Amino acid sequence: MDSLDKAVATIPAQQMTKEERYASMIDYLNTVEDYNFHNGMKLTELRDNYAACKVMLAPESMNSQGFTHGGLIFSLCDLAAGYAVMSEDRRPVTQQSNINFLRPGVGEYLFCEAEPIKLGKKVSVVESKVYDDQNRLIAEATYTFVYL
Repeated sequence: MDSLDKAVATIPAQQMTKEERYASMIDYLNTVEDYNFHNGMKLTELRDNYAACKVMLAPESMNSQGFTHGGLIFSLCDLAAGYAVMSEDRRPVTQQSNINFLRPGVGEYLFCEAEPIKLGKKVSVVESKVYDDQNRLIAEATYTFVYL
């Protein structure tokens, strides 16, 4: 049992609704001191075949031109995409990805939404879209995941 399973195991699965399980996962995932935590990325919504996350922009988020660093945008896409296809019994890892940066990332925050294009038994493909605080599309990414 990994730490995510332990975090939601405090309530027997039979007594927890799917929405409660997702809320518990969001709470747990946003407190683990991992890469996402240290880069300010927060999972904001999780449901079947959908995930959303957000990052508040800080001076450390910017590149030398004053725009959000592409690596942070890419990571935000990866975070949302992975959780959009994660389930109770399947853990995805990125096999391949592609991103198109469409405009500079500026503003107070960026948010990302991800939904599967194709769900498979062993491989899934997901699309992530990143928007700024003015709801302008900043980047689109496609991820291929394999399941462990």
